[in-house]
Amino acid sequence: MRRLFWLAVAAAVAWWFVRRRGGSDDSGATIGYADGSAVTFEHGSPELDRFLDVATEARNG
Repeated sequence: MRRLFWLAVAAAVAWWFVRRRGGSDDSGATIGYADGSAVTFEHGSPELDRFLDVATEARNG
């Protein structure tokens, strides 16, 4: 039973690394709110471009 558990943990970690690495080029941005809701801006959308512009302005002061 322990082997099965550790095998599942290893598979989950491997899957997480593969998904994280593979989606980095075409990813968008997700904004999460305190009430548990979230908004995702897809790669290439005008909303994402506007969000990144505002974030850059806020970061640079």
